[in-house]
Amino acid sequence: MKKFTILLVAILGLTSMQTVQAKQSKSKTHSVAKNPVKKKPVTVIAESRKVDEDIQGDIDALLEVTDIPEENRAIRVEPSDLTNQILSTAFDYKGVRYRYGGMSRSGIDCSGLVATAFEDTSINLPRNSSAMAQVGEKVRKSEAQIGDLIFFKTRGNRISHVGIITEVFDDEIKFIHSSTSKGVIVSSTKENYYSRTFAQINRVMTEVENENESLN
Repeated sequence: MKKFTILLVAILGLTSMQTVQAKQSKSKTHSVAKNPVKKKPVTVIAESRKVDEDIQGDIDALLEVTDIPEENRAIRVEPSDLTNQILSTAFDYKGVRYRYGGMSRSGIDCSGLVATAFEDTSINLPRNSSAMAQVGEKVRKSEAQIGDLIFFKTRGNRISHVGIITEVFDDEIKFIHSSTSKGVIVSSTKENYYSRTFAQINRVMTEVENENESLN
């Protein structure tokens, strides 16, 4: 009986020791999981930090300059770009038929073509040629420039037709316009009809160009 009791105590003691060891092992595992190995911090060289700070300072300065509300930003357009934009719009209508009062690709008249071309650059002109002739600055034929408006008196003694000058030579001016018989075409002052009916040339972009130059 004593031997049996001693054996039982020994077995219980061994089991207790195994349980304690298992708990200790589990505790160590959890401890490792809770305290992972920390990576060594990357050392930043003083010189590199200084360069980064300088760059950031430059960026901040640029942001201060460019952080202007969109509506207050001045759009700087070179005169040549403005003229090219106007002519580009006008030439997009080349071949479109003439239609009195028209302002679309299905039909357009002379003042409609001019008004549409200038409207794309935010320059609003009157809707008829006689009113357009009152806008801007009159210039001599010898002083004509690309982008100027050219007017004709095709109906008696009043201005009734307008075009946009596309090319200027010593003795010839070419212009794009909407002809009643051929639609939107390029014509020349050397043609007898336009030589006879020529009235005046107006420069309507002078004020806009001066504004752009003052901004540059």
